[in-house]
Amino acid sequence: MKATLQVIAGMGAGQLATIAHPRGDGWDADELTELAGDGVTVLVSALTLAEQQRMGFGGTTETAARLGVDFVPFPVAEGAIPRDEAAKVVGLAGRLAAHVRAGRFVATQCFGGIGRSTLLACTTLVLLGIAPGEALRRVSGDSEMPVTRDWLHDLSRTTRI
Repeated sequence: MKATLQVIAGMGAGQLATIAHPRGDGWDADELTELAGDGVTVLVSALTLAEQQRMGFGGTTETAARLGVDFVPFPVAEGAIPRDEAAKVVGLAGRLAAHVRAGRFVATQCFGGIGRSTLLACTTLVLLGIAPGEALRRVSGDSEMPVTRDWLHDLSRTTRI
């Protein structure tokens, strides 16, 4: 079963999406070719190193590069609240926001495409000037995601955007 890009509406010049991990053995050349064909130019994986190894992500960086896709590993433990790594999360989201502003298509990926990838996508939206509640609505629809909601509200209170 192929993972589906969940494109987030209203991003201006660039695009932002979330996606679940690929089924099977990591991102094979065909799946990466399809993502590149869909216009994805930056693919961020929030899978842990153990998850990446278990799923066979070994040649992903090289294959993606050949297709013009920047593969960015950003390991975050599933279910973790990365408050200890807030500066790293905000730093990456700032780089992703710059890519979106520059017209690139960024996809954030984790195991289910709804936790860690949502946190990264929502943080990117907040740094693009979207209010936290609106960012969460754009990414998750009406799903209740209290960890991400709380993270975003804390971020907007403590970060000058």
